Amino acid sequence: MKNIIGLVVCFFAASANAGLITKSPDLGDFWNPLSSSGTYIYANSFVADSNGIATDLGVWLNGGSSDFVLQVFSSLGGDLNNGPDSSSILASTSVISGLSFPSLTYFEQSTIAGAIDLIANETYWFGASTVGLGGSGPFNVGAHTQNSGGIIDNGTFWYSNDPTGTNFDGRSLTPEMAFTVNIASVHVPEPSTIAILGLGLAGIGFSRKKKVS
Repeated sequence: MKNIIGLVVCFFAASANAGLITKSPDLGDFWNPLSSSGTYIYANSFVADSNGIATDLGVWLNGGSSDFVLQVFSSLGGDLNNGPDSSSILASTSVISGLSFPSLTYFEQSTIAGAIDLIANETYWFGASTVGLGGSGPFNVGAHTQNSGGIIDNGTFWYSNDPTGTNFDGRSLTPEMAFTVNIASVHVPEPSTIAILGLGLAGIGFSRKKKVS
C-alpha cells in the first residue's frame, strides 16, 4: 500500500513546475541605506514567468542589522507607472532579524503560508521592507543593470523614505535591485484523469482484499 501512496504522491508532484526569476548583482554592492531608521522599503518590478505562488524570495545584502521582511507587492492601482502598492502584499517571509554581512552576500528565505497566486506575464514588485520593525544599522543591496541577463522587462527600482512605507519618493531605471523570486505552481489533473486514477486504486484495493479472504 505504501508503494501505491508513493505513486499517487509522485503523480501529483510531477504536475508541479516552478519558475525562477534572477536579477543578479552585475553592478555589485550599491543601494544604501535600507534600514529601520532610513529608507524603509526598497522595491523592484518583475514580470512573473509562470502562474503560481512566490515560495522563496532572495536578495544580495551587505551590512546590517535592521529587521526586515522580503515581500511581493501589486502595482498601485494596477498600473506599473504608479509604482508598488505596499498595502497589497501577495507574499511575505517572516521577520528576519540580527543579520549582518561583511560583504555582498546572497540571502534567501521561504514565504509564509497565505501567499496569493501570481499570474504569468503580469508585473509585480519584489520588496525588502523594514516598516514597523526594529533593529539598527543599514543594508546595502546588490544592483542589477536594467534589461540584462536575458530579462528584458524594463524593470524599475523604487524606494520609500516614508516610515509607513506608503509613499515611494524615489526611483531609478538603472541600476535595478538584485533579487530572486521563485514561483511554484501545482496543476490539478483533469477530473477524468483523477477518476481513472481513483478507479485504478480502488481496483488494486479490491484485489488485495480478495487475496486476503
